[in-house]
Amino acid sequence: MLQLLAAAKETFTSKGFAATTMDDIAGAAGMSKKTLYKLFESKTELFRAMLLRSLPQTDYADAPSDGSPETRLRNMLHEAADTALSPGEIALQRLIIGERQASPELGRMFAEVIMESGTEHIIDLLKAVRLQPHFADVPLRLVSEMLFGMVFGHDHFRLLTDTGFRLNRRVLDQRIDLAIETFCAPEDGGR
Repeated sequence: MLQLLAAAKETFTSKGFAATTMDDIAGAAGMSKKTLYKLFESKTELFRAMLLRSLPQTDYADAPSDGSPETRLRNMLHEAADTALSPGEIALQRLIIGERQASPELGRMFAEVIMESGTEHIIDLLKAVRLQPHFADVPLRLVSEMLFGMVFGHDHFRLLTDTGFRLNRRVLDQRIDLAIETFCAPEDGGR
């Protein structure tokens, strides 16, 4: 099954959702179209399964659970960066953006499957940290969204739009540390 979903991802990202046929995917996976239809009723169902396949890579609950809450949050943000900013994921996101007019359900599916999962895991981690006092009355969903935006916004946009842009891991690590300092109160309680 993993080989099939990997073949589907490769085919979708190289040809586009609308141009990809079930024949294309079956051929890339080395199976018959009949077998593929036994596994998935439609191309959209297969696309959703392919997105769900990304979740084990982005299953933030599997991030190391040792260390302080801030350390666990930092580890989760690093794991999220490794996945969300990888070339394969950027190619998939470009596909979704490019297909948004013809297949608007792809964007909704991506937001539901991938983005909501990440937001929920950040919220769970934020429940264990002490936030800076000025965030005390801010809903954790909003804090989670701001944290993701601060950490990934710049690099994500550049990777989506500029094929010559190369991710600078040192700068990303600094951005993660700065985001933790911005949102989380110091662990020792003082400043």
